[in-house]
Order: sequence, then C-alpha cells, then structure tokens
Amino acid sequence: METPLQIIHVARTDVGKVRAANEDNQGHAEYYWGQVFVVCDGMGGHVGGAKASQIAVDSILEFMARDKAENPAASLEKAIAFANEQIYATALSQPALKGMGTTCVAILQKETGLWIAHVGDSRAYIYTDGKLFKLSRDHSFVQRLVDQGTIAEEDAELHPRKNELTRALGIKGDVEVEVTTEPIFPKKGDVFLLCSDGLYGMTGDTGIQKVLAGPGTLDEKAKL
Repeated sequence: METPLQIIHVARTDVGKVRAANEDNQGHAEYYWGQVFVVCDGMGGHVGGAKASQIAVDSILEFMARDKAENPAASLEKAIAFANEQIYATALSQPALKGMGTTCVAILQKETGLWIAHVGDSRAYIYTDGKLFKLSRDHSFVQRLVDQGTIAEEDAELHPRKNELTRALGIKGDVEVEVTTEPIFPKKGDVFLLCSDGLYGMTGDTGIQKVLAGPGTLDEKAKL
C-alpha cells in the first residue's frame, strides 16, 4: 500500500493597500478519502464578490463531503459546477447581487495524487527543484491574446484589459471547468500554491519564486 501524502497546509488572505474590502475566500476540508483546498476571488462589487466567493468555497466543500471521489477529476468538476449553480441561483433570487461571480482554483488530494481544477484567473503553481511552474492557464482576454501570439506573456500584466475574464462562476447557469484528467504525483519538498491575481498581479512569478526559494517556514513565507 502506498504511503499517503504528508501535507503541511497554510492559508493567508489580505485586503491589500488599494481596496476597502476583501473579496477573496479560501477553504480546506479533510475527508475519509483525502482532502480539498480551494481559493476563490469574487467580483461584482465588494458585497456581491465576497458573497459569491464564499458561496463557492462552501458549496465545493459541501459537495465533496457527500462524494466518495471515486473519480477525483469528475468529482472536482461536479463540485465546481454545483458551486456555479448555487451562486447563479442566489443572484437570481436577490436582485442586489445581480452580476456577482467568482474565480475558483482547487486541488483535490486522494492517496498520493493531486488533481487541479480552475475557472477564471486564479492560479495554481508548483515550486519544485528550485523552480516555479504555473499549472493553470488563465481564462482571460489577455491569455487568449497570448495564446494567439498577439502579445507576449510578459506584456499581459500591463495590458489595459488584463482583468477581463472569459469564464467565471455564477454568471450563467452552467460553466466549463478546466480540470486535470491525470493526477500529479508530488515528491517530498514540493510546494503547491493557490492564489488570486491579487498576489501574482503585484509580485509576478519572479517575486513568488523569490519568496518560496528563500529561508523560513511555509507559514513565514505565506505571511511574506
């Protein structure tokens, strides 16, 4: 029998120095078969955005509590689709919340494998062997331009339309979830990072790698 993964988990969120309210939410839950980690970044005003991201986190963890994760990729996709339905239904029933939505990035761990799913521009990274790699691909207008070769990836963060998403939870009754079909099997010492654009948009991948490569505990690095 394979030895289950030993995971150290740290979560931090900060409103930053620009906005008055924090629309990000994160969650983590352990189940008998494994665990799930989620980060969501709301949009649609500080009330609606915070509400949407909280509904997403709660709905995903609630769905997984009823699921056996026999097919982890399918389970994660269904959990995020369920979250989309809950946000969309809430917005329809409460006119003040019309237009609210959220990004989502999640990792499901079962036995020695990790599955990743996302919608929007919140990201998943892995820091391994001294290098940082992006595991997700933004669902955004500028990412589409990068994919088409219209702009260089390093210019994407400076583009005036960098905040325009092509996918998000809660905007329509259904959503296309991008999920890894094959698991990642990490080795000891690998670090996975889930974050909203509030982190990478300010520091860039170079800044993130510098912190993860530096001294200190995982908790100290998260605070930094």
